[in-house]
Amino acid sequence: MKTHRNLFRTLLGLVVAALFVYFAFRGISLNSLLHDALGANFYILIATVLVVLFSHVLRALRWRVILQELKDEISVVDTWGSIMVGYMVNNFVPRLGELVRAYTTGRLEDVSVSGVLGTIVLERLFDMVSAGFLFGIALLMYSGNLIESFPFLRTAGIILIAGSLLGGLVLYIASVSNKFKTKLTRTLEAVLPAKAAAKAESMVLSFLESFRLLRSAKRFSIVLLYTAFIWIVYVLTMYIPFFAFPFGVAMHLSFYDAFLLILVTTIAWIVPSPGGVGVYWALVSQALVIIAHVPRPEALAYATLTQLLGYIAITIVGSIFALIFTRRLKVNSFRKLIREEEAASEVQQ
Repeated sequence: MKTHRNLFRTLLGLVVAALFVYFAFRGISLNSLLHDALGANFYILIATVLVVLFSHVLRALRWRVILQELKDEISVVDTWGSIMVGYMVNNFVPRLGELVRAYTTGRLEDVSVSGVLGTIVLERLFDMVSAGFLFGIALLMYSGNLIESFPFLRTAGIILIAGSLLGGLVLYIASVSNKFKTKLTRTLEAVLPAKAAAKAESMVLSFLESFRLLRSAKRFSIVLLYTAFIWIVYVLTMYIPFFAFPFGVAMHLSFYDAFLLILVTTIAWIVPSPGGVGVYWALVSQALVIIAHVPRPEALAYATLTQLLGYIAITIVGSIFALIFTRRLKVNSFRKLIREEEAASEVQQ
């Protein structure tokens, strides 16, 4: 059943990617695109890839702080490696990477997989709240026609803000209120058979355990600080490659332009396409055309190269960590590790 679900995810991702690839390349001369792509400064693009990898190190450091609610001593190498493995899996099967990341970390650190999933949800909550905050700033500061061309950005911003605030409130209540937990467990006992209720209760309580971070002012502040650094580095990953292309200097594109682009990419990563293929190309290239009137072939060359080089780097680094982790966990292959994750998910469900 799980295998069929993953196959469906893969096929859906490929269909979505193909549609956006069509829209991105429609009306574009391949010769013109290749000319602009091959004329880019690849030294700057490679430097950008290193910055992208560094942003994932920052995510690993932030996640380590959150994971310390489950276990005091957590390896930064393991957290970074698990993140890279998860992203590598997402490059082929959208959304599966988070489950693999949770399962791998749980096995490596000998902690509850449900608890690790809870930390990933909390991590995503910080991303949603900060993204909503940044959307609000962008909507207040921006006076161009980007919103008119991408009307979903305003809607997405509102949904992010409202959803993250509501979700944050519910999760905070769940983390501090024993009464809430009691009602939740009683509800599970009332609607599920005894054996299933016991499993569900154990999983939910383990899941909520990670949210104790919300009660620690020190750790909460550290996570907020890391979140701010992550966003700054993310903007740099859009800003630095401007200078790899002639338009970046000629049109005087700014850090603020890169800030607007990174907001567009947050939407690209939400759409279930493998590694953002197609979606990233279409949205980022179109945003560059609208924001700075960059010619479409140059804008598409920028979007395609920045995404593809990041995709290749994440796949390589993720594959290296997958090989290391399979040996440490004494599993014959990474595919077998995926099957173990699927089996564990089936038991939990």
